[in-house]
Amino acid sequence: MHIAFHSIPKITARLLLAVAPLLSLPAFAQQEQVAKVAAAQVQRQLSDEQVQLVHSQPWYMAGERLWYSAAVRKNSTAPASRVLYVELLDAKGSTLINQRLVLEDGKAQGDFLLPENMPSGSYTLRAATNWMRNFSTQQHCQEQLTIVNPNEVKALEGRAVTASPLQVRFLPESGVWPAGVPTKIIATVTNAAGIGIAAQGIVADTAGQTLASFKSDASGIALFSLTATEQQELVAQVQAANYAPQQVMLPKPKKQGVVLAVGKVSPTGIEVNVQGQSTVSHVLVAASGGKVYFAQHVTGAEQVTVPWADAAQPQCRLLLLNTGGLVEAEQRIVMPRAAGIGVQADRQQYGTRQQVTVTVKGLPANAWLSTSVAERRAALQQPGGFVATNELRLEHETDQELWEAIAKNETEARFAREPLVEPVRQEGVKGPFQQETFAKQLDTAFVQALPSHVISVAKKHYTRTNIQDIYGLTEPHAASPLPRLPADRVFKLDDYVAFQDVEEAIREVSTNLRMRKKKGRQTVRLLYVAPGTKRMMKDEPLYLLDGVILENMDEIMALDLNDIASIEIAWSEEKLYAGNLGRLVDNGMFAIYTKSGEARERLKAKGLPVLYEQYNLPRNFVVPAAASNDATQLPDFRQQLYWQPYLQVGADGNATFTFYTSDETGVFEIRVQGQTAEGIPVSGSTSIEVKLLN
Repeated sequence: MHIAFHSIPKITARLLLAVAPLLSLPAFAQQEQVAKVAAAQVQRQLSDEQVQLVHSQPWYMAGERLWYSAAVRKNSTAPASRVLYVELLDAKGSTLINQRLVLEDGKAQGDFLLPENMPSGSYTLRAATNWMRNFSTQQHCQEQLTIVNPNEVKALEGRAVTASPLQVRFLPESGVWPAGVPTKIIATVTNAAGIGIAAQGIVADTAGQTLASFKSDASGIALFSLTATEQQELVAQVQAANYAPQQVMLPKPKKQGVVLAVGKVSPTGIEVNVQGQSTVSHVLVAASGGKVYFAQHVTGAEQVTVPWADAAQPQCRLLLLNTGGLVEAEQRIVMPRAAGIGVQADRQQYGTRQQVTVTVKGLPANAWLSTSVAERRAALQQPGGFVATNELRLEHETDQELWEAIAKNETEARFAREPLVEPVRQEGVKGPFQQETFAKQLDTAFVQALPSHVISVAKKHYTRTNIQDIYGLTEPHAASPLPRLPADRVFKLDDYVAFQDVEEAIREVSTNLRMRKKKGRQTVRLLYVAPGTKRMMKDEPLYLLDGVILENMDEIMALDLNDIASIEIAWSEEKLYAGNLGRLVDNGMFAIYTKSGEARERLKAKGLPVLYEQYNLPRNFVVPAAASNDATQLPDFRQQLYWQPYLQVGADGNATFTFYTSDETGVFEIRVQGQTAEGIPVSGSTSIEVKLLN
């Protein structure tokens, strides 16, 4: 049984001294100044960068690939981060997968291949820039993720279900519960798998007097009001179908304290009631999108209307600080303003291996959107971080890290911004990694608590995996594309007539270089060309083969001519410094890219330096071509039919895309999700059915 309440930090003498000089000011001016000080103190602890991440499925099977894309928004004039860190953490907070991605125009894409031996359990998907690590983790983009191991489901098939107790938590609405003050209490009821359970209960004192009753919805959340004295001992009686009745002790309310009670909410403002008893006055601070936009001095119990900072920002954080600079209560609310978009397939039913065309309408301009097509998986009912009311959603987890940071009033950043993408390996920078081995620790209670629809999908996945093993099938995805550096000239060899050898190809495709032998080896020098200027560079350029730095031309001359995709050269400062190559390219760049990409790993194994080796290279999802009528064709049981991290929007606000169904039958969901340029979430979906046709 897990019961959680949050404690409130104590006022420190150091912080009280910070506001002492303000006491000599006139009352109104003093209140304004205290509000400004509090607003600045909060602003220093809010990240000016925010990340949103979307992925391809609501939950996953071990062995599947998780496709994702992310966007970073910034509300300051500081240099934008060019690097994004995406992690998968286990229930203990240990990092299992860490990816380091290059941000282009504030966007990045990637994927995780979830190892087949991952245990079933609750994991956390987290994304943040290095700069965001200076701020509380609740300001990072993070989401609870359920991963199910189909082998574990199969192993427990037919075994008697062992009843596990419910997990019950009680949390006050704004992080504090003062005695004698009516306070909204949020109860969350979940099973051993973290799935919300519809339950009901009462809260009574030891004398048997019932003080409140509650009933959780399908997501396991209940909201009720409770008033108690400091001396009362409270116990909750909780009942749910198929579970034994349980008793849960509640902590006693605090002797003193102030709560933030959110009342009526409208597009113009949020009605906030400050209630409780305190010996000091307070400042109510509101922030949206990482920016403080409202601060007002509050004396005693008071009602304040907080305006929305910006119509484009549907989220708001309310913090109540005492005049010592410490947070005493917190509320985070979300106005349900997600914009809907239209998604429509050309038909509702399809046969196996048929083409599907999808039209998306009502797309906002400059929006970041991703689209996914996969076999429908009903979302898991989990409490998450918010409780829904009629008009809004309230966050029921207070940000204790933020409270502590505001109390310390720290201004020194421990983590630096990363406005540049370093091309060569940097000492002290942790590269991407993925844990492949896991302790064989079966969480029986977790697996047995999974809903029946999850168990059904796991069994199908187990069977499908065995079929794929028999035929030696692999999931469809393209090899990681190599990062192409900016070039002044690009020569694709397939555009030319056949050459006899590599040397002839290099000589013939460009007049912007001179090739000659030096001490028995081929060398190249580039011609610098600019308005009014032409000159040969003094020395050899930087030689690159599939992104690997070479000492000379030997490896290039030994290539199979038919495997060369392109020859790319750069000499202008604009192109060279756009690739962050710095002093490596004083004499320009001469790069060869092959069709197979084989050279990269081979040369890396020799110990040669590899460009961008500390970054993950995003793979491309492959949409298989139309199937032939060949009876010997291999089976195709893909559940993920399509993934596009960046959906291209036309000038008319519409987009279209096509994909092919597989041999898998059933209902498939087409989802489009992302956000507008202002940060408003957008989403839309439809479904199609795939059947065996005569």
